Amino acid sequence: MGFWRAFLLAALACGCAPASGPVPDARLRAFTAARWAEWQPRKEERRFDEIGWVQSLREAKTLAAKHRRPVFVFLHDGRINTGRC
Repeated sequence: MGFWRAFLLAALACGCAPASGPVPDARLRAFTAARWAEWQPRKEERRFDEIGWVQSLREAKTLAAKHRRPVFVFLHDGRINTGRC
């Protein structure tokens, strides 16, 4: 089962369908895309994206020296969704 099909089935099972009844198959893709867009976080809710992420410690140290800012190192070994880093 594809991701979108599983997502749609889960959304409909949770009562996310409009009160007017089920959406006809012809409009289902547009309806799902519109609902998905409504649920996306707004710009002010995405401050996390403003962090200057880099992929190497060397690049981080260069940028830190240039802008006179500290370096925060995040190491990950395992599954981030469990909260254990």
